[in-house]
Amino acid sequence: MSKRRITFYKTGMGKYISHLDLLRCFTRTIQRSGLPVVYSQGFNPHQKITFSLPLPIGVTGVCETVDIQFEDGVTDDEIKEKMNKNLPTDIGVVSVGDIVYKAAEIAAAEYVMSAAAEELVSEDKIKAFFAEPEIAVAKKSKKKGEKIINLPDYIKSWEITNQSENGFELKVILDAGGERNLKPELLAAEIEKYILPVKIDDWQIQREKIFRKGSNGILEIFK
Repeated sequence: MSKRRITFYKTGMGKYISHLDLLRCFTRTIQRSGLPVVYSQGFNPHQKITFSLPLPIGVTGVCETVDIQFEDGVTDDEIKEKMNKNLPTDIGVVSVGDIVYKAAEIAAAEYVMSAAAEELVSEDKIKAFFAEPEIAVAKKSKKKGEKIINLPDYIKSWEITNQSENGFELKVILDAGGERNLKPELLAAEIEKYILPVKIDDWQIQREKIFRKGSNGILEIFK
């Protein structure tokens, strides 16, 4: 048996697919493709599939990873080809390979956040938001319930990558993973409050990279 790490994208209308539905999508894709996947034991056997860092609904991603265990005798190229033939539009396998790092090592993720605004948002206003030392927000989780956090503590870096009369684009690196995490939509909501009375019509958010923290403390690409 061989556990493979599959890197995939979920873009376009795929952003509206929940994590549970995405799991069902991959399960059915493997069934249709006839790939020799490994099932768990017990009364309710299921395919051995584990997603490294589930995407929130409404966020696209081009660096997503899922670990799937297969029986021996199937190649990485076969897995990629057969899955891509059966996956829906806007979801596709980029690569299949060895598992290098454990999902528990994930420490951060990079997002591109594009905001469509009714009018110009000044660069100074955006900079002032990220310069705030304290922004208290309520963060919810299924296990720990609701707690108040200081938003800037969860932002590792940020930059303005584009700006116009109709909006702006940011590239941010946020804490991610089991220990600490910040969903980009929570950051977007706080930015909206800060720049009032200018209103945001729409956000387009895409996860571009996932990182682990190396032994020297420097972020490394998760793979």
